[in-house]
Amino acid sequence: MVSCMNRALMWFRADLRIRDNTALSAAAEWADDGLVGVFVICPGQWKQHDWAAVKVDFILRTLRELSTSLAKVGVPLVIVEAEKFRDVPRALAGVAKEWGCSGLFFNREYEVNEARRDELVVEDLTASGVDCFAFDDQCVLAPGTVRTGEGRAFTVFTPFRNAWSKKVEESGGIKVGRTLRTQTTHPKPAAARGDAGPALGTSRFTTKVPERVAGFEASVDPGLWPAGERAAEKRLETFVDQRIGRYKTDREFPGVDGTSTLSPYLAVGAISPRQCLKAAVEWNKGKLSGGNPGADQWIAELIWREFYRHVLVAFPRVCTGRAFKSETDRIQWRYDEREFAAWCEGRTGYPIVDAAMRCLNATGWMHNRLRMVAARFLTKDLLIDWRWGEKYFMQRLVDGDFASNNGGWQWSASTGTDAAPYFRIFNPLSQSRKCDPEGFFIRKWVPELAGVSGDEVHDPSELPPLVRAGVRYPEKMVDHGEARERVMSAFAAIRG
Repeated sequence: MVSCMNRALMWFRADLRIRDNTALSAAAEWADDGLVGVFVICPGQWKQHDWAAVKVDFILRTLRELSTSLAKVGVPLVIVEAEKFRDVPRALAGVAKEWGCSGLFFNREYEVNEARRDELVVEDLTASGVDCFAFDDQCVLAPGTVRTGEGRAFTVFTPFRNAWSKKVEESGGIKVGRTLRTQTTHPKPAAARGDAGPALGTSRFTTKVPERVAGFEASVDPGLWPAGERAAEKRLETFVDQRIGRYKTDREFPGVDGTSTLSPYLAVGAISPRQCLKAAVEWNKGKLSGGNPGADQWIAELIWREFYRHVLVAFPRVCTGRAFKSETDRIQWRYDEREFAAWCEGRTGYPIVDAAMRCLNATGWMHNRLRMVAARFLTKDLLIDWRWGEKYFMQRLVDGDFASNNGGWQWSASTGTDAAPYFRIFNPLSQSRKCDPEGFFIRKWVPELAGVSGDEVHDPSELPPLVRAGVRYPEKMVDHGEARERVMSAFAAIRG
């Protein structure tokens, strides 16, 4: 598009930051008549995709921080509401017209529905004379760029990690982009400049981030998750300075403050994976692996995040409720709503599982080790469809991220890429003794057992009968040995 003046519209999604934002940097460089930011609140889409109320609250609070940061460099942040996917193109076209923007910039999202929405946006805005520019930003290496020697997508993590690391090193290492600088032009709406008036339609334009979105009323203490880019960078700095060296060991214990808890910030893009990796690699003396065991392990966890996005693009069926391993769609899962409700509410009779679920319900977050324990209990001990658990986690997690959540659930259920063998079944009691040996985490989240001392905190059924009668804690809902035989038979059936 030939024009003497270009005003850019930056469409923010899961990239709520001004530092190291690929599309934002490109928009600022392209624009010579100012830059406008826009965020689309889409309640219908969010409900359809099971977004948690705590995540929506976290996004709104992060948007307020982003708005302040953008204002300091002369960029307004426009908030527009569109109920469903199909309403987004019209909403964005309205903002582009109202603010006189001739170019739309955004970072790609890779889920099937999101990718289709973006295609419709590009079609509609291009037809109305707005140039559209899309960028890869969620991964260090864009999905599809890391392939096997035969040109296929990787389906096992370790060779993916090796190929990914080699490609990063060959490209010169992890590079972090600049922070958006002050704009020389402070844009105003077209009407204020004497141009065309505001766009007509049902969409509402405002530069004020709402306090809440109807239908997403969060009950989690917002103080648990300080919002915004500065909070994310501070959390990263603290983790790298104080805990990354012990991460490989400490990450196994939910009662220890040993993880980064950066996942909510990565999920909404308040910090980029490049920033996290660069900080870790620098601490690790420039190494992606072969350095400090703790740093090596955390870097590997960040590469897992990349891996699941590459899988999602290469095998889009995982976005449609299907198993990665197609044959496992034939498993005869159980759909017992009573047992599922007990799992959701933390009433299984297995203290480590119940503590994990109660922590999730109260805080919007669950330790990664416990995610595996809880997921394996649902899918292996109860033989309940992993899709029920995947959905429940998304409805509760502040760090709800489709690629990672789906990948983790399918890994635990032995239906996914790089999945654990179906016969590798966690014993919830041995896992409890391993990851919470003193029972501190259990006693915190299962107050019925606060007065239980010794090993019985992991298995209250071992308490003397009179003592057990005074402990108001549910009986085990399933015998682990019998459950193991049941799930082994279910998987053996599809192999036959």
